[in-house]
Amino acid sequence: MGTTFAEIKTMGWRALVKELGYSGATKFILLYEKGEGDYTKERKELFKDITIEDIVREIKESKK
Repeated sequence: MGTTFAEIKTMGWRALVKELGYSGATKFILLYEKGEGDYTKERKELFKDITIEDIVREIKESKK
């Protein structure tokens, strides 16, 4: 039968991680991800009621 697309995707990801590490592999994939929508607009809407203090507090709480 041959290699499935899912298997190829997994093998490719493992090869990228082996050569570039997780961070580098992720950056590589992001170069080719098309994306859609208006990121800036969506981000502003998503975080409209959240302050920097809220974010810092959540980070500190998650580290406990």
